Amino acid sequence: MSSFADILVTQSTKGSTKLEQIESVLNWKVVDKKLQQLIRRGKMGRPPYPLLSLFKVLVLQRLYDLSDPQMEEMLYDRLSFRRFCDFGLSDKLPDETTICRFRGVLGNKVEKILEVVLQDLDEQGLSMKGGAIVDAAVISSKSSRPKGGEVSETDPEAGWTKKGGQYHHGYKMHTCVDDEHGLIQSLEVTSADVHDSLVFGQILASDDRSVYADKAYDSQKNRDLLKRHNIEDRVLYKGRRNHKQPQWQKELNKIWNKTRSGVERTFAHLKGQQGLGQARYFGVEKTKQWAIMNAIAYNLRRAIRILPPPQLSTG
Repeated sequence: MSSFADILVTQSTKGSTKLEQIESVLNWKVVDKKLQQLIRRGKMGRPPYPLLSLFKVLVLQRLYDLSDPQMEEMLYDRLSFRRFCDFGLSDKLPDETTICRFRGVLGNKVEKILEVVLQDLDEQGLSMKGGAIVDAAVISSKSSRPKGGEVSETDPEAGWTKKGGQYHHGYKMHTCVDDEHGLIQSLEVTSADVHDSLVFGQILASDDRSVYADKAYDSQKNRDLLKRHNIEDRVLYKGRRNHKQPQWQKELNKIWNKTRSGVERTFAHLKGQQGLGQARYFGVEKTKQWAIMNAIAYNLRRAIRILPPPQLSTG
């Protein structure tokens, strides 16, 4: 029999809070099934917290930009957090070490979870098989910034790049965003010194009908790639040295940029609300896992703004 305390923590509010909407917008049973396939419980030690509950903890971290110690504290402090993660008041809660360990066990398997989330949203009507926007965002390294051009001793995989007239040390998140809904379809993380255009083909989907990108992606190699896959080329044209740029290219740039610039809103939210501006971990792989968790949290937040309440899943 459930205690009064457990009934209290699982009881919904009169209204529909953001976390309740996120709980309803996704079929979490499918996520749980994939987690069971990907993770062997023996690696988690004891006590065996439910995998889905631990994964939801990671989602909350990225929604609210919380460290592991902060997340542990908030689980004890907020009933809404416990309810979202399916913990009752009498349940033992994961501490910061357990949260960190689970993140390590999940590792790059989180890419498979992103695929499950996107597939479920697609089945609910958020199709991402139309146009796509490709761009890259700089993520500052967690380490102390070394002298210009030097390699960091604590974060040697981070690199240097120049953007907006300033030099940045860290990583790049190369991202493909759905042009209609603003959902993140795929991403790749590299050292910041890797040029945007070199990752172009890795983050495209074969069923994209059109692709928007800024002038950094203007190369014959990338345009040929789009042509081979019958994807409409809407990459902005850059001017050529000692050649006057044709007026038709300038006009197309103006038209296409209205759609292409939509990705900036995605990056602004990720950096302003979810802490993507500075990495929490060292190294490309850990930063990529963290970036994918950010993408999952962002997609869920976007989905509850797009899908009308009658279409919300109850799974």
